[in-house]
Amino acid sequence: MLKYHLYCYFLSYGGIRLKKASLADNAANQIRELIFSGDLKPGEHANIDVLAKRFAISQTPVREALKKLISEGLVVYEPKVGYAVRNLTLHEYLQVSEIHQIIEVYLVRELAKNKTLVDFDALEKINEKIQEAIAQNDIVRIGEGNDLFHRKLYEKYPNKLLLSRLHELWNEVLSLRNIMYKSAVFTSRIFDEHQKIIETIRAGDEEGAAHAMNAHYFSAKEGAIAAFPVVEK
Repeated sequence: MLKYHLYCYFLSYGGIRLKKASLADNAANQIRELIFSGDLKPGEHANIDVLAKRFAISQTPVREALKKLISEGLVVYEPKVGYAVRNLTLHEYLQVSEIHQIIEVYLVRELAKNKTLVDFDALEKINEKIQEAIAQNDIVRIGEGNDLFHRKLYEKYPNKLLLSRLHELWNEVLSLRNIMYKSAVFTSRIFDEHQKIIETIRAGDEEGAAHAMNAHYFSAKEGAIAAFPVVEK
């Protein structure tokens, strides 16, 4: 909310500041794209000067963009070293993924008890878009679609604190999580697994929904192991 009010202030009163904010937002989008596409790899140094030249802007908006990406969990900063893409070992990644799985299995059980909380039509449309992205081998769009599917699935769940914590965990491993979409082991199953999740919740089948989500995470784990970069801390 604070960021929104600051944005409105700049929009109304800060012509010059608005320009810098827009450049920073554009730079953040471009850096995010580099991370998701794998051009900037986990653990890789994010050189401000190099990025500024690449985007044809000054270093200031690049620095602001990197600070923004820190808040999203995509970038880390170390004094005297600088900015780098967030990195985890495979073991650490799978530990975080296990927490995701526990929470999501719980959530689909609860949604199966109250189907009115789920927008099934929207989920099926998102899943169709994911299928298109898979056919085009568009890793960024697959990742975005998968995130959107899961967020839409729980969108109306009343415990917003739980959802907030889940989103924070997603952001912690976002750059690494997209790597698994390079694995055909995972991408070949996403559409059908999502459909199974939709069908079991729609049927009010709590056990079936839990089983479908666990199967989805098993595929994701296989994909992560197969595609995870051989880079340790």
